[in-house]
Parts: sequence; C-alpha cells; structure tokens
Amino acid sequence: MKSLINELNRLSLIKLFALAILLRVLLMPFFFHPDIKTYNFQAQFLKNGVWNIYSYLLENKQSLPLKEEFVYFPLTYYFLGGYQIIASPLLGSDFNNWLNNASVGESQAQNIFRYLFVLKLPYLLLDILIAFLFLKLFNSDKTKKAGFVFWLFNPFSLILIYIFGNLDVIVVMITVLSLLLVKRNKLVFAALCLGLGSAFKAYPMLFLPFLLLVGNSISERLKILVAGLGSFLVIIVPFVIKPGFSQAALVSGLTTRIISSGLSIGFGETLIFPIISLAALFAYALSKGVLEKEQLWKYYLSVLLLVISSIHFHIQWLLWLVPFVVILLVKSQKYITFIWLIGLIALAIPILYEDKFMSVSLYSVISPLFSLLPIPFGAVQKLYDPYAVQSVLQSGLVGMSLILIWQILKGEEYETG
Repeated sequence: MKSLINELNRLSLIKLFALAILLRVLLMPFFFHPDIKTYNFQAQFLKNGVWNIYSYLLENKQSLPLKEEFVYFPLTYYFLGGYQIIASPLLGSDFNNWLNNASVGESQAQNIFRYLFVLKLPYLLLDILIAFLFLKLFNSDKTKKAGFVFWLFNPFSLILIYIFGNLDVIVVMITVLSLLLVKRNKLVFAALCLGLGSAFKAYPMLFLPFLLLVGNSISERLKILVAGLGSFLVIIVPFVIKPGFSQAALVSGLTTRIISSGLSIGFGETLIFPIISLAALFAYALSKGVLEKEQLWKYYLSVLLLVISSIHFHIQWLLWLVPFVVILLVKSQKYITFIWLIGLIALAIPILYEDKFMSVSLYSVISPLFSLLPIPFGAVQKLYDPYAVQSVLQSGLVGMSLILIWQILKGEEYETG
C-alpha cells in the first residue's frame, strides 16, 4: 500500500486525475446491483408529474411491476428523477421498458452497459468533486495531494460506488462540503448542509449535536440548530403529513436500525447499545466545552464507527466512513494497516450475507453464468455456521472500532493538516 502511495505521489495532479477517471470509467458499465434499478424505477415517476413518490407507490402498489417502497428521503427522489429527465437522450427509448421489466433477466438487457454507465455518471461527478474538496480541506501542498490521492485511489470507495452503485456518494459529498465550511468558520452554512444531506439520507443528523459544540455562544449554537434541524424538517414535514412516507422511509427498518440491537432488561425495556455509545461520546465531547473545529472530524468518524459496528449494517453505509478515514490517514499514516484490517472485516461481513448480489451476481452483466456460482454464505456453510462467522467478525469490528476511537480521541499529535 505504501509503495503504491509513494508511486502515486510522484505523479502530477493532472495525471492522477486522468488515471482516476480512466479507472472509474472501466468499472462503471460492468457491475450490476439490483438496487440501482429499483430506485431508478421509482424515480422515473417524477417525469410523469408525481411529486409525492411515497403516496403514489402506496396507492398503486398492486399495479406496479416492482412492489418495493421508496426507502430514501425526498431529495434522493428528486435528484434521481431530475437526472433521468436530463439524461433521457443518453439512456435511449428502451430505458423505461427495462425499468418496468421485473423479469429475472434484468441484467441481460440489450443496452445494459449503457444504462449502468449513464446511471452512474452523477456518482462519478460527485466522487471527483469530493476529491477536489479535499484539495481545499487541507493546508499544505503535501496534505492536499495526500487527501486527493487517498480519496481517488482507495479501493473501498471504488468498490462501494462503482460496483455496488452506491448513491450515498451524494450525501458523502455534502458532509465533506460541510466540513470545509466549518474550516472557513461558516458554521450555520455547515449546519444547513447537514440538514440538506439528511433530507437525502438521515445519518448526517447524527453529526449535528457535535457541530453545535463548535459554536462559541448560545446564540451561535441556536443558529446552528435552527439551520440544521430546520432545513431538514422543512423538507420532510410536507411528506410526514401524507400517507406512505413514515412507513417507507422515516420509521423504516433501515432508518430505525440504530435502535434495533440491545440487551433486554425486562418489562419490555431494552438497553440500546448504539444509543448508549453515542450518548457517552457526546458527554465526552460536552465535557471539553467548546470543540475545536479542527477536531470535529474525529467525532464524526467516531459516531459512524460506533453506529455501523454495533448493528446489522448495509454495505452501502461503509461509504459514510471513507472521507473521515481519509482525513485520519492524511494526518497520520501509521494507521494504514489498522484501517485496512477494519475495512476488510467490514466488507467481509455483508459479503457473507445470504444474498447473491453481495458477491457473484454483481458480475451478471458480463455473463449470467456468474449467478450460478456458489455464494460465500453457501461455501462457508459447508464448513461452519456462517451466522456464527458473521457474529465473530462483527464482534471483532466493534472491538477494533473502539480501540481506533480511543486512539483518535485521546489527544495524540497529528501531522499538520
């Protein structure tokens, strides 16, 4: 890994940029996860004048070829639907037929490579934008280039964005932009970004309490709270009062999974581990009084490590961690081996789920024969209980995450950013 980084550092930013684009273009058309078709199927209704996708899907569920609810928040629907309108000439006339075909041969459509390439184009633009935000986030030429290199060439974001088709890159870009605004002392605008990001995917709301602690006065903290929470509520309240949204997105299994794991203490009560750990982290931050803005990324990373390591997580959620891990590695590369180990464990857990689209079927656009291969879950099952293996890996992930959080919060010196 270090030799690769040293080699990349010898190249100019222009050459690095060209190499990064080429690498992504080669990945984009050849990997298919069905989520990209599901949420684009749902987003297509925007061009038909459907503004409330949650009520529409609820009312028309029986007549639609795909029955899934739209589990994302409103801005995701408008982003994807708006992009489909813009990109319709590139997608072609048969694109809607593919979206509305629920057959098992969905990955073998005649124009599948074109569809996947065009649908992932916004992810490419946002991905590259994040890299350029890192050039602004650091101060010295050395750290600027290191952030640029770590983001563009780490394998985790490449796998999560271009192989799994992870649309969470939208929110990741917004959270990095929010950090840049914090650096420039624009805390209210940073909070506004967190609110807007949460209207795509709820997790940036977990950062808002820590951003409040960066404020120097009660009035400034009040402005931060109003900007962050207010912008989020303004967007979702019109949907909360209509049928469909609450069940599909607001209190869906994905959104509420943070309170799904815990220890029963009797009489229907449960100690919820993610809430306990987040409360402890906030209390620790609160004990320090006003947080230094340069330290905020540590708490954001800690929040995500505590949440993701302690619940049954979706593989897409791992992308949330990557920008903060990049910052950590830019400031202290001694963590590279440790981060690699945590990253590989975190990837291995969902790959062991009993889901062929976590592994072999991702390659089904290249050949349907890949879908006939045994999945890792089945291969492990021949030797041992795969759920026990997942439990061991998840437990190891919790332990290593706690050690990493302790290391980054205990006040060690970092390279100047």
